[in-house]
Amino acid sequence: MNGSALENAIYRLSDEVSVELADTPALRGEAYRLRYQVYCVERNYEVGQDGLEWDEYDAFARHAVVRCRHTGEVMGTVRLVLPKSPAGDDDFPAQNICDPNLLRGLPRATIGEVSRFALPKDRGRSISADARCLLRLALIQGAVWLSAEAGHTHWLAVMEPTLFRLLRATGLHFVPVGPTVDYHGRRQPAVAELVPTLARLAREQPVVWNFVTRRGTLFSPRRSSAMRVAELVA
Repeated sequence: MNGSALENAIYRLSDEVSVELADTPALRGEAYRLRYQVYCVERNYEVGQDGLEWDEYDAFARHAVVRCRHTGEVMGTVRLVLPKSPAGDDDFPAQNICDPNLLRGLPRATIGEVSRFALPKDRGRSISADARCLLRLALIQGAVWLSAEAGHTHWLAVMEPTLFRLLRATGLHFVPVGPTVDYHGRRQPAVAELVPTLARLAREQPVVWNFVTRRGTLFSPRRSSAMRVAELVA
């Protein structure tokens, strides 16, 4: 997708969907229902219960949803798992499937694991094809918002190689940490330090940066400096 086509597609995405923090029981319920559709029905990864999919990490997580402005349908959800206090060997889902040394050298107190990055197969029938192709960026906007609220400096993720490549193609460069793991197929553990990652995104794909940071209102230079201070004192 060339620059003008990408800009037009992101304009459509902004016009057709909204990103919301799922900060009430009702909104989290919508996220859990969508996760049930994706992880229990479509992929058969999890069991779920009563039409909801959730696990023990949801008690330590914040959530966001992507909603169609026209129909009100929730079309995607993502969560950011926060570290427990005190820190343990199972703070994050990735610790259950990856090398125990995965987090060595990282500031544990300001890491958030991006997980349950969920988009159903029939997503976005009520939105344009251009917007549908970039729904992953709406979930990234949700993750940026959640991280800004939590004061995080790093993201951790265990993702499908296809998603890893798609994000990189739009200017979001996660760094692989360790080998791929077998978890419902091949998955790549990766990290992203938010300040340099979003700075690089602003240079390479400013239109994407404008969208995922809401023109810097979610992640501004001032906020970046504050996150650097948080990292140094953690």
